[in-house]
Order: sequence, then C-alpha cells, then structure tokens
Amino acid sequence: MSGLLDDIDQLYEVSVTEPDRCTEQFYVDWADEVAAGEGVDKRCARSIRRALSMARRLAAFWLERDMGMAPEDWRARVDVALGPRAWRPQLELAEYLLERDGSARAFDVVSGLFPVVNNQPYLDGITFEEWSEGRE
Repeated sequence: MSGLLDDIDQLYEVSVTEPDRCTEQFYVDWADEVAAGEGVDKRCARSIRRALSMARRLAAFWLERDMGMAPEDWRARVDVALGPRAWRPQLELAEYLLERDGSARAFDVVSGLFPVVNNQPYLDGITFEEWSEGRE
C-alpha cells in the first residue's frame, strides 16, 4: 500500500515539472491506474481524490510561470505553489496506512510531512523502531 504514497509523489512531480503534460486525460488515466491497485478502500480513495485536486492546482500554477525561474527540486515547487496544504492529502493517507499497516515507509512519510503541514515535530521525533515497540 505504500506504493500509493510513491504514486502521489510521482503525480506531484509531473504536475510541477511537466505541467503541459497534465491534461484531464492524464489525470483520469493516473486515477484509473491507482484505483485498480490492491487494497484501495474508501479512505484511500478520498485521499487520492484530494491529491488529484492538488495536482491539478499545481499544474495550473506552473503552467502560468516561467519554468526557468522555478526551483530545481520538485518538492520546493510544490511548496512555492501551494505551501503545506498541498501535502495534507498525502499526510492523511500516510497516517491512515501507518495506523492500518504499520509500515516503515508510511512512518517515514508521516514523520517527514507532519512537521511541514502542522509546524511541529511528529511524536517528539521518535524513530520507527521506538514507535513499533509502543504498538506491541
């Protein structure tokens, strides 16, 4: 399921680096492919829809800008365009996957995005191992 998190990363990256490629058909095809994945339940689907909405906004923002003036890092481009709110759908999905599956990848995403979205550290900076021990 953490593949969904990577899928959203890739969606955002394309949206801010190749916004002219991001047609409505591109988004429909992306959503169809992701939705066909195993284990996509209603809660995952909601986060996917929200991420798609953000990706559309990101592409629209960068279509109107001089890409020569854009930051090199695609994540910085996301931040310039929409700020922390752009990361909220992915954070919510990662929190849900962490709660549901307890994967290290979901923990890494949550601990990385939580401070960006909420302006505070995630669980006082504990490690995945410390978190895992607390779950048992």
